[in-house]
Amino acid sequence: RILSFIADDSETESEDEADLVAIPSLSPRPGFPLGPDQVPLGPLVLAKGIMVPAAINTYLREYQRDGVRFFWELYDQGRGGLLGDDMGKTIQVISFLSAIMKKYGDTRDIDRRRKHVSQLQDRPEWAERRTLPPADATWPTCLIIAPSSVVPNWEREFQTWGYFEVGVYTGSQREDVLVDFKMGRLDVVITSFDLARRDITLLEDLAWSTIIVDEVHRVKNPRSKITEAYNRFACMRRFGLTGTAIQNSYSELWTILDWTNPGKLGTSKQWKGYVVKPLTIGQSMKATEEERTKALAVAMIVRDKLLPKFFKRRRLPTKIDEVVFCPLTPTQINVYKRILSIGPVQNLMRKDEQCECGSRKKRKDCCHPFEKGDVLKHMSILIKISNHLGLILPAPSDTPEQTVRHRELAEYVFAGEPIPKYGTAIMQPQYCGKWAVLDMLLRDWRKDRSNKVLLFTKSVKLLEMLEFHLGKNGYGFLKLDGSTKQSDRMPMIDEFHRNPDVFVFLISTLAGGTGLNLTGANKVVIFDPNWNPAHDLQAMDRAYRFGQRRDVSVYRLLGAGSIEELIYARQVYKQQQMAIGYQASIQTRYFDGVQGDTSRQGELFGIKNIFKLHEDTLATKVAIERASIVELDWALAHLHGKNKRRAKLKADDWVHEADVKGGKEEADLRGLSALLFDDEPPDLAEENDVQKTLGEIGVRYSHRNDDILQPSRIEEERSRDALRKHKERKAAARKRKQAGESEPASRSKAPEEQWPPKRKHHRAPASPQTLLVSRQRALIELGMIQSPAHLPTFAQSFGRMRGEEQQEVIAKLDEQAGYHS
Repeated sequence: RILSFIADDSETESEDEADLVAIPSLSPRPGFPLGPDQVPLGPLVLAKGIMVPAAINTYLREYQRDGVRFFWELYDQGRGGLLGDDMGKTIQVISFLSAIMKKYGDTRDIDRRRKHVSQLQDRPEWAERRTLPPADATWPTCLIIAPSSVVPNWEREFQTWGYFEVGVYTGSQREDVLVDFKMGRLDVVITSFDLARRDITLLEDLAWSTIIVDEVHRVKNPRSKITEAYNRFACMRRFGLTGTAIQNSYSELWTILDWTNPGKLGTSKQWKGYVVKPLTIGQSMKATEEERTKALAVAMIVRDKLLPKFFKRRRLPTKIDEVVFCPLTPTQINVYKRILSIGPVQNLMRKDEQCECGSRKKRKDCCHPFEKGDVLKHMSILIKISNHLGLILPAPSDTPEQTVRHRELAEYVFAGEPIPKYGTAIMQPQYCGKWAVLDMLLRDWRKDRSNKVLLFTKSVKLLEMLEFHLGKNGYGFLKLDGSTKQSDRMPMIDEFHRNPDVFVFLISTLAGGTGLNLTGANKVVIFDPNWNPAHDLQAMDRAYRFGQRRDVSVYRLLGAGSIEELIYARQVYKQQQMAIGYQASIQTRYFDGVQGDTSRQGELFGIKNIFKLHEDTLATKVAIERASIVELDWALAHLHGKNKRRAKLKADDWVHEADVKGGKEEADLRGLSALLFDDEPPDLAEENDVQKTLGEIGVRYSHRNDDILQPSRIEEERSRDALRKHKERKAAARKRKQAGESEPASRSKAPEEQWPPKRKHHRAPASPQTLLVSRQRALIELGMIQSPAHLPTFAQSFGRMRGEEQQEVIAKLDEQAGYHS
């Protein structure tokens, strides 16, 4: 027995480990060629007798080994968990299963279970009772539930990374798969979301050692049929895989974590009270100091004390995510305004005004009733107009009902003008402001023949238009939408990666936005944004995932000033929720609105924000500049120029006592409150040529999405200041209570004479308002800004500086103003 190499992670050599060393003659899998910097490794030891075979461990990255350990630790404790990586989740799962199933990673694993069952059937017990032990009696078993589009990918990865006995529970062979599993012949069963829900009665009580749900964010609604069905599984070692656990609200994270660990995070009501409410209120730009401090306290406890027990998340290092605000064409603007002036839209906008008839009732309750369906109907129309006017014209593929509806709409918006024909309209640039931007990007990228592009849209008609557009310009492309057969998808992916003439992969966001591995692409265009940021993020991650060796550039195209800008602003709000919920990231407060609070809708929520056109201003740009100036003003009024050492914020610094008193239920709540009470983006080189050309074709504004989601150092200092004041108030209150005297009495007490007397020649500290004014003046005097008009640009630049750089700037301003900070 020879063990020539043991992984750094391995413990001392044992006979079991020696058995798991890759033996070339036994065709170990995956058996990829080693890279120039790779060396063969031994097994990854998780516990005595539990290890990932050397054949697999050799090809794992360190973060993947860490993920395997995460799975094992929870599995060993009889618990479940959530893996939130953006990439490499499938391989981590297979590595973990190879360890608990005690695989060799070579041909010794072939038909292991079938041979074992055959041996059991040769025994007298089988002849007498016709019974076999449970399927997991000898080796653990696993059920994997995944979107139907990626079930074949899971099967393929199991074949690539080992010799697993896998049954695919889809199609006509489902009965045979169940029989094989019950007899103990299968390691793994793979099925789809809908089948697992539909056949839950057949699956819920089977001998699963663990259940793994890919894209588990679908289990986000506690009242959905999928969630209700999956909660019936008897197996408690439940694991979820997702890159986007928080899609729309913090409540979704509770639903997913509660599925993985039933009852361990309290009730939904408790979660909403202790987590959702303080975080959403604290995210508002209008939040008070107390609300901000409480939100940060909750966020840091969730990040530092709660999530590590259930949740692991890591990200890839390099991605450019550029948001381009594409100007609407004059024709698009005119049509947009016509829709906003239409009767049903005006009814929606004015529904809460007093009726003109004198009844003193609201219009919606009197002479101007409206249909709730009008909201979605006209939102859909505005989204279509923001992308391409051809989307509201009668098209050859329309049903008779759609043809009538589109003709009536076209007659209204083109009143007095000839109605464009669909076939010619899709070729006309005056009907789509995004065409010029897309044309420029594709022309620029095609100069380098190694570039490959993923082009996503959620609209079937836009998919057809883009298909025509690509063909007209001579670009080689493939198209994947909801009609693409599952059996055709993997060959298409292989063709995209293999064929240098295939430049673009045109994909429906909902049909191909999850599960597909398209790392051959290094450019991604999201043609139309989704209300749910998870759909767009998942689309980006088709290229930005494990195996990607090039930087990935993502361009999201928005109709400037339109409803698409509001969609994007909501995405930013939700992504900030993700950053706060995952990392307790202290985010810049760009918006006044509070999700779920009708009294604080701000600029994000409510009907009036939906049906609005920002024709002359870019609302997103204004919101970002306003927030940056607010932060800069606070910094100029409060920050010190000295380089004071500050310890990194710790969760314990922020813990607040719960104001809960009473019986057992209150005691439980108090326990939960105690429990519940930087992800730096990459610094990538600017694509200056692209930015320059965007300006030349009329794009007035674009920005890096990651820039506006960075943690705010100024907000962190502001939170420290709020916490300090909070502690001072509490300390003062305690002193008054201990002294047994009221505040007025303490004020009336004559001060004692001090000796030696204080010296009077020191200048009193400047007030925050004085500091703000003098430092603003010094900015201009030192040439850091030329005029107040340049303040927004400087504010954003200042906000991105490191803490030491900010302090150096403050010191220079104070020196100019004659202060010593």
